[in-house]
Formats: sequence, structure tokens, C-alpha cells
Amino acid sequence: MRLPVEHIKRIASLVVKNLKEKELVRFKVDEGEIRRRIEEIILQNMKEEEELDREVERILKSHAAEIEKGGADYKKMFRMVKQKLARERNFIL
Repeated sequence: MRLPVEHIKRIASLVVKNLKEKELVRFKVDEGEIRRRIEEIILQNMKEEEELDREVERILKSHAAEIEKGGADYKKMFRMVKQKLARERNFIL
């Protein structure tokens, strides 16, 4: 799922705000830098998930005939393969 940049910025700001308000961490660098780093991490995670989706699509495409012959639900198969690959790679969905 692709999030608009505005949403990512908002999420990062909320994370920083909550960490600060709850005094869970003491910042050693500027809060703006922390927000930017959180945004980078979220964007990187989304990129990795998109790559995982493309790999799942390639796998399913290579077995399209079998899937069609067996009458399997493509969306269900997509979720199952994606979850399996994510588990194997310690990727949290």
C-alpha cells in the first residue's frame, strides 16, 4: 500500500511527539533529523514491500496455468505466498 508523503510526514511527527511527551527517549540530535530518519525508514519499508509484491506476482505468473487449472483464488494465493516470503525473510507486514 502506497501512502502519500504527507501521511508519512504526519506519522513521523506523531512518533516523535509521542516519544517526547511520554519521556520514553532523550533526543541527542535535533527532532527534525529524527523525523526525517523515521520518514526514510517508512519509505524504505514501503519500497521493500513493493519489491516483495513484485516477486510474489512473478512467482504466481510462473504458476498461472496450475493456479487456473486448480481454480484457486488469485488474491488468496497472493496473500499466502506474500506471507510465506515475508516470514522467510523476517519481514513484518
